[in-house]
Amino acid sequence: MIKVGIVGCGTIGRELAHACQRRFVEETSLEALWDADPSRSRKLQKSLRPKPPVLPLDILVKRCDLVIEAASRDAAPEVLRKALSLGKDVMVMSAGGLLGREKEFYELARRHRCCVYLPSGGVVGIDGLKAAHIGKIHRVTLTTRKPPQGFEDAPYVVRHGINLRNLKEERVLYEGDALSAVKGFPKNINVSAILSLAGIGSKRTKVRIIACPHMLVNIHEVYVVGDFGSFYTRTENFPSEQNPKTSRLAVLSAVATLERILKNVKLGT
Repeated sequence: MIKVGIVGCGTIGRELAHACQRRFVEETSLEALWDADPSRSRKLQKSLRPKPPVLPLDILVKRCDLVIEAASRDAAPEVLRKALSLGKDVMVMSAGGLLGREKEFYELARRHRCCVYLPSGGVVGIDGLKAAHIGKIHRVTLTTRKPPQGFEDAPYVVRHGINLRNLKEERVLYEGDALSAVKGFPKNINVSAILSLAGIGSKRTKVRIIACPHMLVNIHEVYVVGDFGSFYTRTENFPSEQNPKTSRLAVLSAVATLERILKNVKLGT
């Protein structure tokens, strides 16, 4: 049985905690929770049976076999360093926290003989991108459309004084590379990080972000061109009921990744 600790008790952390106690009850033991906001960890703790303890991050990492980071882009590097240095496997939801520092974390995982798992999140086509990267990829582009309210507190929007209220038609908020996109929209565009890590890197992966009024879904369109040919994917995601910045598919992807870790049969590339 794998001892699991969850760092970050928001939408995805909550779903994974319940999955450990229900869907994977025979494979996992939910050992501990931690969140920078103590009220969120206590709230999640109350909803669980049995109730796992809320522990300091350092103790959680030592106690568990698998640490799941579901906190934030800023928290991910600290969680990775602490866990990998102790030889613990880590599942990272905030893939943007690796961009620009992925070599450091990959080397830590190699040196301590542990694994880093990165779910696909709210986008499809990562399997094809990984396969294409064995050969040569020429271009990866991502176009994301979401309702305006999901972007209102994004650092890029705040910094540029962009008014998204009463928007009547779609508006392009950003065009550029994935690294800058993740910095400017850390809660909205995590999919660009996983695309970058699976493909040609954050500087060469191009991103376009569009606010669309009256839209009920989050749309991600990915276009990849390489020696293999090309492929195009379009994902229309309903926002999570708990958090409009998170796609429902991203939540399901987290649970599916945990299932992939636990099961003996691995499907897909």
